[in-house]
Amino acid sequence: MELTKNNYLRGTGHGTEWHVTIEPPTRKVKTYFEETVDAMEKLYDTKTGKFQVLYSGGVDSQYICEVFLKLKMDFDTVIIRLISDTGEVYNQHDIAYAYEFCEKNNITPIIYDVNFDNFVESGKIVEIAESVNCCSFAIPATLHVADKLDGYSIIAGGDPYIKYNESKNIWLFEELEYAHSSLRYYAKNNLNGSPFILSYTPEMMLSFLLDPKIVKLGSGLVPGKTGSNSTKSHVYNNGSGFNIDVYDFVNLIRVKYTGYEKISYSPIMDHPNLKIFEEFNKKWNGEYEEPYYDVVKRLSINQ
Repeated sequence: MELTKNNYLRGTGHGTEWHVTIEPPTRKVKTYFEETVDAMEKLYDTKTGKFQVLYSGGVDSQYICEVFLKLKMDFDTVIIRLISDTGEVYNQHDIAYAYEFCEKNNITPIIYDVNFDNFVESGKIVEIAESVNCCSFAIPATLHVADKLDGYSIIAGGDPYIKYNESKNIWLFEELEYAHSSLRYYAKNNLNGSPFILSYTPEMMLSFLLDPKIVKLGSGLVPGKTGSNSTKSHVYNNGSGFNIDVYDFVNLIRVKYTGYEKISYSPIMDHPNLKIFEEFNKKWNGEYEEPYYDVVKRLSINQ
């Protein structure tokens, strides 16, 4: 099973022993958009079942949907509604962007409702988390839904990330152990799809890191920036003709939502099955960091 192309991206260990191995591309890379197109066209020809994008409403899932629309590929959008016992939609503030995008593009989304309170109280959230050493309570529900789909399920995860370490005055490439729990779940349950579609190939990984905006960021030429999350929309727009930005439809800064903001302040957070994630965090919250220029140099050996 290939969750990334030839499984070039692999994580091992836990906590302080967490380590990530990344195989370099074997050819010269193009722009991130061009590499995305190449990868998705090849994947489209070999996949089993229809592309089904779990659309959170963020810029990452929007980018993947934009690519599929541009390539005129057949796909479904799947919007997960996290609902409380009283009927409140916990993540309405997040999926509003997904609804807006689908309406604008005449897409009828598949709506998948998850009673999150019951998901917690039943212990299902803990069962999934423990099965793949996941320390984030915001991941299991998405994996639960991915397991229920009948096509090629896509989670817009794996976007390369760099951050600034102020104490060392250096930009670092980062891979988090909890993010890789989705790869572990797909492998363990033999799911058809990829939860790391934004770095599906080594060419996509390196081309993202070599994008001019990311190079400028990693060179310390953008004062005030502390990470690449607010810059990646520029990478997605580079050469694609897309207009993905960090502003919402009322011209306010589009905050990077997780969909779990309301849950974090809801009574369900006091349930033992969520409190236990504090213990999981002590065991499975590994952070792999490598200086930005070191990882770029290492992955560029065939450029």
